[in-house]
Amino acid sequence: MVAAGGAASSWVPPPLPDCGDAPGSVLLDLRCYIADLPNATTAAGFTRRGLPIQVTFRAARPPAGPLPPLLVATHADLVLLRAPVGPGALVCATTRYWEYFVYRAHPPRLDSIPNPFPKFVHDSEAALLSLEDGGYVLAALRNRIPRRDSRCGGALIMTEFDLHLYRSSNADEGWITKWLSVEEPVRDTLAPVPRAVADSVMFHETSKTITVGGERGTVAWVDLWRGIILCDVLVECPLLRDIPLPLPAKGNWDCLLQEYNPRYLRDITISRHENSIKYIEMELSPPKEQERTTPESYLDWVRQNRRTSLVRRDGWKATIWAMPIPVASWEEWHLEHDVDVDDLSVDASKPWFYTPLISVAFPTISMDEDDVYLLSEVDGMEVLVAVDVKKKALQGVAELDPQKNFYWMPSYCSSEISSYRKETTCNF
Repeated sequence: MVAAGGAASSWVPPPLPDCGDAPGSVLLDLRCYIADLPNATTAAGFTRRGLPIQVTFRAARPPAGPLPPLLVATHADLVLLRAPVGPGALVCATTRYWEYFVYRAHPPRLDSIPNPFPKFVHDSEAALLSLEDGGYVLAALRNRIPRRDSRCGGALIMTEFDLHLYRSSNADEGWITKWLSVEEPVRDTLAPVPRAVADSVMFHETSKTITVGGERGTVAWVDLWRGIILCDVLVECPLLRDIPLPLPAKGNWDCLLQEYNPRYLRDITISRHENSIKYIEMELSPPKEQERTTPESYLDWVRQNRRTSLVRRDGWKATIWAMPIPVASWEEWHLEHDVDVDDLSVDASKPWFYTPLISVAFPTISMDEDDVYLLSEVDGMEVLVAVDVKKKALQGVAELDPQKNFYWMPSYCSSEISSYRKETTCNF
């Protein structure tokens, strides 16, 4: 991204070699670089003040680190971005200090979107929906302040939301808001939270949005601890449907009590080829020593050139669940794959590959195959680990860009935008 006015920054992505084809899906950096490096993907536009701004997608090292321009949401060949307006954006999270843009990959185009202020929309609550006629819809689901129900003994109502909508076909209308309630809340019965945290846990706190799409424009707002709220945003009178997630694994019960960040252990996405929603949960196990193993032959033992006993700091297990689209009921969740770190196959010629597998977190599911990307750290160096959970095999390890501060948090998301620009580079 080039900032308004064309000013370039030193935060330039390291160059990588180009190649002929682009992958079906990629990982996109949520925190953008600022650089003047145009290519076939470049689209130009203007801010509200009339200053020029450009957006370009390039291959780079695995993404990391904070920078003001941010990627908010993505669907098909569209990306929703926000860029700072003045110094206020550096110290205040409200939407008034940011400008919003929708980037389209094919052909490259950049649209300026009206700021939703005074409505406050958190990045995790915003969704983007690409339409077949070339238009798009922005949707954000925001919790309403709980109120007392005088008809039910003054009980708190926590299932009401504001649905904020912006349609490119009605740009003059700007943002509209609809007051909605969850049609039939079921998670408190099917997947209740412990009494110890019931008073501090909201009915729904969006961790991530995923766009299901279809004729009715279905969007899923996901609370990675509790469940999914589905909404058909293209219909005249949208409804909110409650779909609980599978019950937490036993190893994560204490994490729920301690209100851990659910992104540390969980992720959810749309599988492009299987027409399903995929959900992953990781369980972290306490430290233990790996069993001593000795190769069958002396030559194999010599080639390994390392001790045959390793001490692991910890271990982990990952479980993949899937649900077919369209979603009918939470009962359609089914276990698809599970993998334990002890079961993973590692290239014997690269024994150092095993080290990043020891301590991992923040899983991200691929939209294409059965790969899961995990964040790890080796000797102070942050790396991204790719694991094929179906084949139970390590796919690769890549160093994160060292010029950014990473803070042991994910700053990437899965996206299919690369499949719309085959002439761009494939090394995302």
